[in-house]
Amino acid sequence: MNEPNARKVIQNAVDFTRPRWSQYDISWKNIDIEFIMRGYEQQGFQLFKTRPILENLSLLSIDCLGTILQNGPYKIKYDRQFAGSLTSQFYKGLQKGLYGIEGKKLFVTISTILNQKDIKFGSTFWKLIYFLLQTCHFLKQNYSSSFAKYLLTKYSSFTHKPDLTEPAFLNISEVEWHIFLEKAKPWQELKGIGQNIFDFIMGDVIEAPFARNSYKFDDSNKHFLRVTGISQLIIPFDRETTATFIKNLDLSYSLRQINKGKYTYCSETEGENYGFCRRFHKCQNCNVFSICDKIL
Repeated sequence: MNEPNARKVIQNAVDFTRPRWSQYDISWKNIDIEFIMRGYEQQGFQLFKTRPILENLSLLSIDCLGTILQNGPYKIKYDRQFAGSLTSQFYKGLQKGLYGIEGKKLFVTISTILNQKDIKFGSTFWKLIYFLLQTCHFLKQNYSSSFAKYLLTKYSSFTHKPDLTEPAFLNISEVEWHIFLEKAKPWQELKGIGQNIFDFIMGDVIEAPFARNSYKFDDSNKHFLRVTGISQLIIPFDRETTATFIKNLDLSYSLRQINKGKYTYCSETEGENYGFCRRFHKCQNCNVFSICDKIL
């Protein structure tokens, strides 16, 4: 693999999947719901498939999920014995109503999705659910059940601008945003949320152009770069160096759009329509089959 071919391989992936990834955009007005859905859609857990269940039970909000832990005993650190199965102490408490009506609804939700064969849970499913409840509880107690308010408050404090308005925040520059991320690390108070996921939450917000070059260095993106042989050009093969390498290819897309394109092209989630770089029969149908290293 060489750099000119790497450019062609990535360009193809982003161009080919554009009809799909162009649908990923979200609005700031829905950021609190998207915080839940994007923040805990990780580690193989297909949270998006649980959305209809959460909505039908009127449970899909920071406020409702944040109520659960305020109604009963919980542990600060995730404990698998305490909350790692439906038969654990925590989930038995949910079922019995010790955590209120929202707790009962959560028990019904988890019971329902565990019986649905088309949902993948990943290895950290129970921990992610517990972290979600802890973070929603934290936001409910301290930021009026709002991730938007949390973020605005954090940025206001960091910049010493107590009167900062939401429109003013959404119009900050890309440089200002990256300084904030680097110095303040706003994800640190949110259980289960790291820098990758934080960027994923913000990267597609239409009203926040400052985040257009966010970059999620997820498993699908790593897989794409390894299979094609492009990762051999990126030393060390880490988030920062990869983002810099891709920026330097000077493609006609933002870093976030390239990120989405590579993810869509080879992820298991998008496998029905795309899923290249995962199966050899798919690989053979790729437009850049002849120049890719095909390390399957």
